[in-house]
Amino acid sequence: MTEAWTRLRAIMGEPVYTPARVPWELAPSELGVQLPSDYRAFVDLYGGVNLNGEWGVYTPSEKPSFYEAPGGLADWRITNDVDLRDQIEGEEQWWDRPGPTPVFPDPGGLLSWGWNSNHNQCCWLTTSPDPEQWPVTVFYEDRLDHFDGGFAEFLATVLTGGYAAEDELLVRADPEVWGPQPARPLWSPKSDWAGRNWGAEWGIEGFLAAPGSTEMPWVRT
Repeated sequence: MTEAWTRLRAIMGEPVYTPARVPWELAPSELGVQLPSDYRAFVDLYGGVNLNGEWGVYTPSEKPSFYEAPGGLADWRITNDVDLRDQIEGEEQWWDRPGPTPVFPDPGGLLSWGWNSNHNQCCWLTTSPDPEQWPVTVFYEDRLDHFDGGFAEFLATVLTGGYAAEDELLVRADPEVWGPQPARPLWSPKSDWAGRNWGAEWGIEGFLAAPGSTEMPWVRT
């Protein structure tokens, strides 16, 4: 496993729960590609998570996302192709860039793996036949922000203050405008492949854990 994944795991700590396993072996047939190994390791260990109460890392689910959806990894392919494409096509008319932005399963298209409460999308740029070489691109409403590194390296960089647009991605309110903000945990758990909401075990609803504390009882001490 990569050095970036080892670093990210040290930053986040070891969870006290065990999420349901995702059948990654189905990805080539259902999604159309295999996914990067650092992302798969992350989901195997943590399941879905929220970071700073505002930024979610997506995990596939065997449960359909809408009526008559197939569920599983095939569901991810459909929602990316439809929802992300609709969002980008609605925004890119305002961008100063030539031509349309490709969206997976288009060749070299964006494949979303995370989002924040402002609907900014974290994606892989699927330009290589080797998913280990996919860089991260963040779709903001006014631009694409390219990061020279993969999933684990991007998360570790953001969580340690090395990403220039950190406040925008983590949706940090300007204290001069909104006043002092309550403390939040670094991350909190969400649902897993089987649909079990691990965050609910600690009273977490939606994106947010109870504000005012940085404690994370879901991490081993």
